[in-house]
Amino acid sequence: MSDYNDVSQETLKAVAEYHEHTRGGFLPLPIPIVKAQDYKLWDSDGKEYLDFLSMFAVVNMGHSHPKIVSAMVKAIQDRALVNTAFVSPSYAALAAKIHQIFGYNRCVAMLSGADATDTATKIARKWGYKVKGITAGKAFVLTTSSCYHGLTISTHSFTSSKDENFGPFVPFVGYISPSGIPVEYGDLTSLEKALEKDHETIAAFMVEPIQGAAGIIDPPEGYFKAAFSLCKKFNVLFIADEVQTGLGRAGYVLKSWSSGVQPDLVCLGKAIAGGMTPLSIVMGNNSVMDLIEKGDIGSTFGATPPATESALAALSVLIDEDLATRSLELGKLMRKLVQDQNLPQIETLTGEGLLCAAVLKNPSERFNARRLAALCATKGLVIGPIANSRVRLCPPLTIKEYDLRRAVEIFAQSCRELESIDGPIIGIP
Repeated sequence: MSDYNDVSQETLKAVAEYHEHTRGGFLPLPIPIVKAQDYKLWDSDGKEYLDFLSMFAVVNMGHSHPKIVSAMVKAIQDRALVNTAFVSPSYAALAAKIHQIFGYNRCVAMLSGADATDTATKIARKWGYKVKGITAGKAFVLTTSSCYHGLTISTHSFTSSKDENFGPFVPFVGYISPSGIPVEYGDLTSLEKALEKDHETIAAFMVEPIQGAAGIIDPPEGYFKAAFSLCKKFNVLFIADEVQTGLGRAGYVLKSWSSGVQPDLVCLGKAIAGGMTPLSIVMGNNSVMDLIEKGDIGSTFGATPPATESALAALSVLIDEDLATRSLELGKLMRKLVQDQNLPQIETLTGEGLLCAAVLKNPSERFNARRLAALCATKGLVIGPIANSRVRLCPPLTIKEYDLRRAVEIFAQSCRELESIDGPIIGIP
């Protein structure tokens, strides 16, 4: 396939400038997106794509949902910035809405998912000292192997896949317990050993219902509820990181609920403001959240009216359009459609609802996740490569069934063709 054979000079210029002048972020497909609506994208050459990435599970309600856009625009026009220096009626209304939907008495707003998990860590440590009676300076927040709770220095410290070039890392957090017991995701035995040995200094256990960035990894059935029970047994707070799994993405308003669990603290982000503006939430009940005092936690832009009004509208869309149920049903359909293709290149599908990954069988230099994503893009489908061996199939929850079927056909065709293609595909070797 010719490399960049059919793209304009405008596209080439945008891609070149991006790589020359930006750093950080995640390795992007070389497609300059200039328009997005519902579950479709358009590049600078006018080419249309079906979006099966959703900007990493952000646009659950679709790109630029008209109700969310209207709410945000009005907020910008009326009062673009009212932060916690004042009482914001919009923030108060959002907190009340969160209580109504999720059942938690209190919440605090931040900006990103990493902000939320960092905030939950602060709250847990204070609870550990003030309520549990942990010795000063010893409160530990336990996580699991391969977890992803953000890329700030504190949240990067949680995971087993740290880049040592960013050390030293924040102490008293992570997947290795204070006495040195590593806790593997999905493994109750290692969690129980860690809690039994170190429960006196462990304030909280933070876990994803399905690991997202690690590759959409499912825990064994019953793991989440059993882990919650272990935390209750050892008087350890249970923190659910639902930044990626929540708000309908995995087929439930909260994925935790599918296990019959009401965590002590829940972190939300990504889709909470409908993809309009950064916002994250930590929510919990009075017994934990009332420990937060003025000045403990906050952000200048954490609860601006454009964000809180967008979130109010996004939550209304989530409930009114029953997007969680829609995600669960369409997720089952998508998995069946892929399975019916009998693709020898696909080993299995993971996740639940429209949080889905296809695991590639025997990835190679010619057949791998990034090349597969590139080939799909040439056919009008955007999917997300995860490392070398998995791809995300995660459309907005609003996708129509006929376009879901069309996307699966493109995906299957690309799987069958990829190994026969020599050379780079849209610049990807």
